[in-house]
Amino acid sequence: MAKNLNMTGRERIMAALALQPVDKIPFVPLIDDYTLKDMPPEITGGLSPRDPYPARMAAASRALECDLLIRHVRLINPPKGAVHLQLLGGFGPEVETKIDFKDGLLVETLITPVGTLTGHWAFSDRVGSIPHAVKHVVNNLEEMKIFHWAVDHMDLNRPEPQYENFNLADQDIGEDGIATTSFNNTPLMFLIEMVWGLENTYYLLNDYPGEVEAILQQLHLSLKRQLEVIVDSPARVVIEYENTSSTLLSPKMFRKYVLPFLDEYAEILRSAGKIYLVHMCGRLRAFKEDLVAGRFNGIIDAPPPPTGDFPLDEAAAGLKGKVVIGGVDPTTFISPDPAFVEAEISGLLQRLKPFRGVMLGSADVAPRGALPENFKLMRRLIDTVGAYNR
Repeated sequence: MAKNLNMTGRERIMAALALQPVDKIPFVPLIDDYTLKDMPPEITGGLSPRDPYPARMAAASRALECDLLIRHVRLINPPKGAVHLQLLGGFGPEVETKIDFKDGLLVETLITPVGTLTGHWAFSDRVGSIPHAVKHVVNNLEEMKIFHWAVDHMDLNRPEPQYENFNLADQDIGEDGIATTSFNNTPLMFLIEMVWGLENTYYLLNDYPGEVEAILQQLHLSLKRQLEVIVDSPARVVIEYENTSSTLLSPKMFRKYVLPFLDEYAEILRSAGKIYLVHMCGRLRAFKEDLVAGRFNGIIDAPPPPTGDFPLDEAAAGLKGKVVIGGVDPTTFISPDPAFVEAEISGLLQRLKPFRGVMLGSADVAPRGALPENFKLMRRLIDTVGAYNR
């Protein structure tokens, strides 16, 4: 299938992203600090959380024998203050945000002339650095009005780029792979996942559709300012961390409130020569027709059962013309049974080989408790079962 029988990691990944032949299926699981939480320190080559995130993840990916598809390399410094409240952009001088830790909770505060809002996030020992909401920022109409005032006063100036940070990461990765940059949720998914919660978002959208839609449009404008920095950046691959799942929205809601935004971002990025992938780590089968129609280049971190419902080989067959990445469930990464892992991965690789644009990865992030020897076994299977020159 490939003319080049000995590609570098960078060549292999870029060829797959272009739906071109490869020497073997790329191996690009999502690795972050959660994955590495229980792994021996030599996996990161002695680098600690004080060292730059891309360098740590590149060292770990090399040690685990992956092709390097390094995530979350910043092009824009985040606004000062509240993290979750400002994922889609910072606020203007009329709005203040604060962040604090109190009684084991992360507390974010939004202060405006028309009222103050707070959200609380908790941490668990199992997950560590990834908090979960325990008190949403908006829970009723009055709080939504305060939030609406705040988003009407977002800072819509072009963010200051940090391209040198990206260039340093890309140089460190070299021919082993590529650096990618992140783009945050579409506005509706931001409300559902980060600040309003599922129930509050749908109740308010049903009762006050005009006001909620105005909020979505203002958040969309802020995101487009971030896109301006990405368009002019050295990043070739942009990943939107959308977390799409039919457990969070229906196909009808996806088509009305999510897909138009994704398509608009896709057109902007495509015109700049960027490759645009959407991180979809939930149940996706219900969106199959919409994913085919979407203008983005592909989906990444797609999960099979039991986490999801759209195995990677079915996604490759059903989403022709799209890049599909993911396919290995957390239960496989943590399995202590090499025979089980080999059977699962060998079978999947055989089913993937007829398709272009496929990469073997993880169903969302590779989990805590993932065994280094499982990564290395998957690498050996890639080099044999997943190779096209044998």
